Amino acid sequence: MKLSGYEEMDRFEQEVRQWLERRGISFQSYETLPIQNRIVLRNLVCTPTQPTTDRQRRELYRKLCLSGIAGRESIDPTDFMPDKELNKFFSPLSPSEKLNYLEKF
Repeated sequence: MKLSGYEEMDRFEQEVRQWLERRGISFQSYETLPIQNRIVLRNLVCTPTQPTTDRQRRELYRKLCLSGIAGRESIDPTDFMPDKELNKFFSPLSPSEKLNYLEKF
């Protein structure tokens, strides 16, 4: 059965909420992101359909996790973050994690 556009968006939002909660990131942080970053996050964690660049992942990580740290003269901590660690951070939830989350409701 094909989902309507609204149902699809709702499913994506639920997956993103679950992913954020699992990572200890508030949904408010997600809501304040520019739309491009929200789309990148959706592409990373909700049944990845479109490729994302290393630059996009690092920018998104900075905005979600390091927004209060950086200043004009500071060194960007993501420059020293290995790709493997970044990929692990943005890995989608497993089917069992999704099921456990839905069982709460």
